[in-house]
Amino acid sequence: IMAPAGNPYTTVMGAWQLMELMLTAAIFPFLAIAIIVIGSLTIGRSFCAWVCPFGLISDIVSYLGKKKRVSKTTNSSMFKLSIYIAFIFLFIDFSIAYNQAIGTSIYSYFGEFYREPSSIIEPTTILFSMLFWYFYWGLYPTGLEGLSKLLNYPPVFWFRLIVLILAISLNYYIPRWWCRWICPLGGLMGIGSKYKILKVYVDPKQCLGEKCGECVKVCPMGVNILDFIGKEISSPLCTSCLMCLDVCPTNAIKVRI
Repeated sequence: IMAPAGNPYTTVMGAWQLMELMLTAAIFPFLAIAIIVIGSLTIGRSFCAWVCPFGLISDIVSYLGKKKRVSKTTNSSMFKLSIYIAFIFLFIDFSIAYNQAIGTSIYSYFGEFYREPSSIIEPTTILFSMLFWYFYWGLYPTGLEGLSKLLNYPPVFWFRLIVLILAISLNYYIPRWWCRWICPLGGLMGIGSKYKILKVYVDPKQCLGEKCGECVKVCPMGVNILDFIGKEISSPLCTSCLMCLDVCPTNAIKVRI
């Protein structure tokens, strides 16, 4: 779950956030890694569909928007970007951990993001942590003097705000584009979800194939479900949201272990 540590009244922290916070403190995150691995191999990316708060926001915007489908090849290729992003941040986390362990801290290189480097681009953190405290402490501009002060805000503030606007607004055209192609936790869990225990299966005896295709139209992750007729949907993008099951007119799509 993408539950940032900086959220107000936080009682539960996301596994990715916990992993980064522990690594950058030179503590090996056994529990956080175990949760990500076990979660991936049992229920896959189900958290993305059923729990993630940013997923809900994405779905609302895409419901109101003008959905455009990207090609299967593009969708699959762009998914790899999320894995690259995940490994870039993991490399940074382990570099910070190593230097902490040997007593040559490199915290100063990362400014206020030294404990959780990926939070600089993580929309849930920006929305529910940064902007919450921004309004809570009354830092928003009031009057012309306030507007002039706003222009003096650090570049990282504007960078994060632009990331948030793009992460939300582009769902108007491409549903869950951030979840598909950018989210580092989604990328990592997608690797293991191909081998998950909880499967979504397409029955070849009941599926109408190209004559229907309703499942393909509703998939928010752009999975071409008809590629998996007669087998489990093993795409790393599948979040087991079961929207395909919901619209299937012949009940060809089933959940099984």
